[in-house]
Amino acid sequence: MSAWPPTTSHRDVQLGPDALGDAASGLPVKVDRLSPGQLPSRLRQIQSHGKWALDLAEFNCAFRASGGFDPGSVAIVAVERARDSTICGIPLKDDMIVAIPAGTSVAATVQPGLRYTGAVVPTSIWVEIQALSAGTILDRAADHPNAVRLTASDAQMFRSQMEAMAYRFGEAASDSALPEHTPIALAEYLGGIANAFAGARGNVETDRSSSRHLRQAWAAEDFIRAHIREDIPIIRLCKEIGISRRQLEYAFRAAFALSPLEFIRAVRLNEARRLLTARGADGLSVTRIAMEVGITHLGRFAASYRMLFGESPKDTLQRARR
Repeated sequence: MSAWPPTTSHRDVQLGPDALGDAASGLPVKVDRLSPGQLPSRLRQIQSHGKWALDLAEFNCAFRASGGFDPGSVAIVAVERARDSTICGIPLKDDMIVAIPAGTSVAATVQPGLRYTGAVVPTSIWVEIQALSAGTILDRAADHPNAVRLTASDAQMFRSQMEAMAYRFGEAASDSALPEHTPIALAEYLGGIANAFAGARGNVETDRSSSRHLRQAWAAEDFIRAHIREDIPIIRLCKEIGISRRQLEYAFRAAFALSPLEFIRAVRLNEARRLLTARGADGLSVTRIAMEVGITHLGRFAASYRMLFGESPKDTLQRARR
């Protein structure tokens, strides 16, 4: 959610693709849908006003998410099914644990079927837990995301712990009986995670080729978003990034599971939807809004928009004006 709740919060819900901006505790994000799909995603979320939380999520649509993580918290994400998704430049794998430090600028590409459990705690708690695991004094947590891949048996053990906590804390949250401070059970769970990180330190392999392709795709994405009102032929994009057309194609497939042209189209459509929703009362027409995001083929725009969002641009605009 965009802000920590003043009291205990608990929800077990199905979310449509337009409602995913607050699916991760401490991380309000901007969401761009990348492919059609109306299947709802599943979210179980337990939050305390003491800034600790549990998120159990399964996403059923492809989208790009970007935002800034809470400046005072750390997120520990345990991936069950990765489905070629990425977060913070890390290509996710099944049974992987990712630690996201406070204040991180987060960018993620989510593919249908991604399933994970997340624990969010104040940074001071995570530093203390890591210090106990390492047997030394730590002044602060790491300032960059890192990851470790578990054995299947260890991953299953941690998942069982998380599911048991979610059930217990969910029952307590229903009665507004959650503690403000991080529960002992959650601290013990994170202690096991810290031990896994400590034991794997220096042994996590980095796929340099994959990382390079992700960086190339993100550089191209930044250029696309900065010039969204303009015509962006692929040759121009290649020149700006300094790579060949084949390399660009490969980078986009690796990062977004889309071609560069498909990604540009998706970004334009998502920007149009944001304008249609936010400025519906301004008296602007669908045509004017389409032109503001660089769309010139209005007939194709309506068809592509309906395919991606399940409704026409006019329907979105009319709903915003109600």
